[in-house]
Amino acid sequence: MNLPSVISFTAAGLLLLVIIPHLRREYGKIQKALFIILCLLLSAIHFSLGFMITAKGYTQAFIAFRIFLALSLLFPAFALPFFLIFGRKEEGKILSDHIPMIVTLGILVVVVELVLPPYLMIKNIIFQDGTLFSWIVFSGIGKVVAMFLFIANVFSLYFFENTYRLATIPGKVTLKYPLLGIIATSIINFVVLSRVLAISVLDRNFMAVFSCGTIILCASFTYATVRYRLFDIQVRISREVASSVLTLVISGLYLLALALISFLSKLLKLPYDRLTVSVLGIFAVFLIAAVMISGRARRRLRYFINENFYPDQYNYRKEWRLYAALMASSTTIDDLLSNVISSLCNTMLAKRGFIWVDVHGGKTAVYGLPENELDKETVQEIRNELLKESVIIRKNTPFIIKPLKGEQTDTKVSCAALAWARACALIGHKDEGLGVIVLGDKETGAWYTWEDREFLAMIADQTTLTLENLLMEERLLESMQMESFNRFASFVIHDLKNVVGMLSLLDENAREKLHDAEFQKDAIVTIGRSVEKMKYMTNLLSSHKAPTQVIKIESDIVSLIEEWIPPLRERATSHGITLTVSGVKKLITEIDPHAIERVITNLILNAIDATPRGGSITVQIETEGKDWAKIVVKDTGEGFDPIYFKERLFQQYHSTKKDGLGIGLVQSKTLVEAHEGKISIESEPGHGATVTVRLPTLSNH
Repeated sequence: MNLPSVISFTAAGLLLLVIIPHLRREYGKIQKALFIILCLLLSAIHFSLGFMITAKGYTQAFIAFRIFLALSLLFPAFALPFFLIFGRKEEGKILSDHIPMIVTLGILVVVVELVLPPYLMIKNIIFQDGTLFSWIVFSGIGKVVAMFLFIANVFSLYFFENTYRLATIPGKVTLKYPLLGIIATSIINFVVLSRVLAISVLDRNFMAVFSCGTIILCASFTYATVRYRLFDIQVRISREVASSVLTLVISGLYLLALALISFLSKLLKLPYDRLTVSVLGIFAVFLIAAVMISGRARRRLRYFINENFYPDQYNYRKEWRLYAALMASSTTIDDLLSNVISSLCNTMLAKRGFIWVDVHGGKTAVYGLPENELDKETVQEIRNELLKESVIIRKNTPFIIKPLKGEQTDTKVSCAALAWARACALIGHKDEGLGVIVLGDKETGAWYTWEDREFLAMIADQTTLTLENLLMEERLLESMQMESFNRFASFVIHDLKNVVGMLSLLDENAREKLHDAEFQKDAIVTIGRSVEKMKYMTNLLSSHKAPTQVIKIESDIVSLIEEWIPPLRERATSHGITLTVSGVKKLITEIDPHAIERVITNLILNAIDATPRGGSITVQIETEGKDWAKIVVKDTGEGFDPIYFKERLFQQYHSTKKDGLGIGLVQSKTLVEAHEGKISIESEPGHGATVTVRLPTLSNH
């Protein structure tokens, strides 16, 4: 055992430990599976690396190298999909769109492993003093493999960088440390692979450096997971956000610099190691760019430049676009509060802060402090103070509020719970405060300026407007839901009205025919069917199931209509109207019997109401071609009013009947269309109306 091997084994062990906290955590199943597979693969890579460094002979080192190479080639096949879908809500869609690429990459890896034996990729394995592993000398094919791993690393970093740029401010805070860890690890990997590309050599010290990069990666992911719940982040892909090519450009420049330095090294007959400093110096630009991604470093640099070079132009006009976009993209009140407080603390360099609104029992979003530290009564007292002055700025003094109600003092007291508060703003209007924004000390130790005050007031006003819009959308949604329920209830009431009409007719006839055995038999059937219908409608109400939903079964529609007709014929007879049914004897269709019964009942009852005494109603059942069943209800009534027929037919709540609800035709049309059928009406004033219902037969399905 030596130091390089200890570092390699340590990296392998840490990767196994990183897996443990994720075994019980709940997040995207695909991301979880890929992450665990990556950790296991990378752990096996470092174990094989450690065994190779500790090998006592060529054979042991060659076997360890063969395992190392196979796992290294397999690693990108899982790493690229993982970084591609990491943090994305549409992970399943992204993977399905990129499955061909992933499968192709996997097949390529298998082919390389089977066709190209490892000894073709290395020229020699050198041992110091014959026993201590020293370095590996790669062949030209080995350099190609190194370039493949280099490119795979570049694209993994590219995917993760794009995820970071698409994230909201809270998401960027969560992804900051993993991104810096991946960048640092990538830099180390690029330096190690550059040595293979330039001089075809990889020694044990650089292998240890490679393991150090993995340790950094483990630390960054573990820290972000424990502190920020890394894998809970979800980023929605937006077509308006262009992908950044910073990673690709800098990596390309690095390779170009590497090629130039290698050429100069060969031209001047100098060993590559003497120019390593030059390579690292060029790549330091990459590191500086990575550090600039850190929110704190970027804020401090901006503050320093503005304070020392542009003190008279220190404003937040450039930041306003960000806030407008964030507020426009906030679909819920929780998203709005989280985006506002994170963005404010990021822009105004505040160490901590919170935002509270008196909505739905009180909602809070915090930055830099635990939520349980906030006292609701204290926050409400701050709101009362802000009703007098929309923005309050304190300079290194505790926030002062009036004593709580019931305390026997008229003087103001210091609020210890919010001693850190330095800037407060009111959300809402002075006559009605919806909430407050509270910010703490700045990270630079500077005081809040009048420009900060104006900007904070502007953000508070915009937050008020966005909050009111979200509340209005919630009320509109509730109104739409209520309207939907009212429409649903109107359908049920209409059907109940028809049932009550049947029972009312039965009640009238029972006074004269109570002792008639045939009438008693028909009455029992009618009562039973009416009870069955009312139970059905009661179940609809209790389950909140729309009465226009259908459950189709194979049925003989002729026999069903013959079963429904008797009570309707009795009602027609009581009005002095003849009701007849004719047509085919059997017609098999796939329908919802309850739904079609309501359609036929509605149409016949409408015809009865529109037909005077002595008139007639006919129900004709026939086929139309081989794909359609046709039901025609024709009456000899007055027909539809021309204006109603032209302008209001099939419009809800419009009826020509004095006590009508304007529901029957609308419900019938909806139910027929739910069966993929059609309904049409022909009417001529004074000559009745003809309603035709077409339903698909089994051959049409």
